[in-house]
Amino acid sequence: MTSEEAARDVIGIQIPAVCSLIESGELQVENIDVFCEEGVFDVPQTRRILESGREAGLRINFHADELHPLNAAEMGAELNAAALSHLEEVSDNGILAMAAKNCVAVVLPTTAYMLRLKPPPVRHMIEEGVIVALGTDFNPNAYCLSMPMAMHLACINFRMSMTEALIASTLNAAASIGRSETHGSIECGKYGDFLIIDANRWEHLIYQFGNHDQLISYVIKRGEIVFCHQSDVDRDVC
Repeated sequence: MTSEEAARDVIGIQIPAVCSLIESGELQVENIDVFCEEGVFDVPQTRRILESGREAGLRINFHADELHPLNAAEMGAELNAAALSHLEEVSDNGILAMAAKNCVAVVLPTTAYMLRLKPPPVRHMIEEGVIVALGTDFNPNAYCLSMPMAMHLACINFRMSMTEALIASTLNAAASIGRSETHGSIECGKYGDFLIIDANRWEHLIYQFGNHDQLISYVIKRGEIVFCHQSDVDRDVC
């Protein structure tokens, strides 16, 4: 199957099938993603798929300008994408376009590190007013589930401050999937999701390189303790 045949299949068969499953309550889908890249889906094909998904009520959140500079960020901003991921090869115009449309840039330090890619221009994004979020990009070529590790790499390789990395991993990450009104910060009216760490300062969550299972004492989800460190279990604190 060629990429054009695949694009037609996504638009004509897969998206309608997903919509039917959503309507029947069998599936919950909110976002549409496309890997816009040389040898996969080109920019016109990506645009058509994303437009079809948007017409179906899906939020646009896709891979852009990772391995080659394709001006995908400009296209995403034109479509009012909620978020664009990777962006190692984003152009200056793409950054300006994203800033103007409040598109969230989801940058992935583990991917750039493990694939030996040049880092995305995160400092330039921040200086131009782009909302920056962080993720681990957990998949076979970036096998990492640790957000503290991703935050650490972002500070070292992307030149982010620890405060910027924390906000990018919480409030801005929530914004990237349309959850910033209910998640991502500790505020009245939002879900009570947070950590309690065994350290004098919160920065140890990022400063410490590894061994976070010893640092994190509690994980609170919607106001309920969902993880308690074994030492606290032994002391009957949980």
